[in-house]
Amino acid sequence: MNPITHTEHIKNAKELDKFLQERPQPEELVEKNILKDPRVPPELQQRAEELKKVQIEDVLNSKLDHRPPVSELMEHNILHEIHVAPSLQKQADTLKRSQLEDKLIHKIDHRPAPEDLIAKNILHESNVAPGIQKQTEDLKRTMAESSLKTKLLHRPTQEQLAERHIL
Repeated sequence: MNPITHTEHIKNAKELDKFLQERPQPEELVEKNILKDPRVPPELQQRAEELKKVQIEDVLNSKLDHRPPVSELMEHNILHEIHVAPSLQKQADTLKRSQLEDKLIHKIDHRPAPEDLIAKNILHESNVAPGIQKQTEDLKRTMAESSLKTKLLHRPTQEQLAERHIL
């Protein structure tokens, strides 16, 4: 064993004094819950801790009793049906999502052209902003009705058509 020299002993003593001066006061340690309050008897502190644990258990049991059933969690898309091992669930979800993306891309790529939809009278050709297309269609319909009524009011009678040798 190496004996400690006098200078090392003094150096260690100074470091120990420094640590002792910088250490926190017992009140600080009580505030940080590192030490127990010395003013409260240990038996009472132990009972208080046991009571806290029982209260936490009660709260947890209550929450567990009122948790929603698995079917409801599946409906809200919180849980997923598990057909694979839990370790593979993430990969299965990723695969399912990429399959859905591929399907949507395929449908978008093969959707009919606007000209085809116009030809089938599904889409109407218009140079009008989409927000006012309905008003424009309604106005066209009203104008056509008005024009038809005017023409019907001014149409010739049978006698007039007979005079012109049309009938």
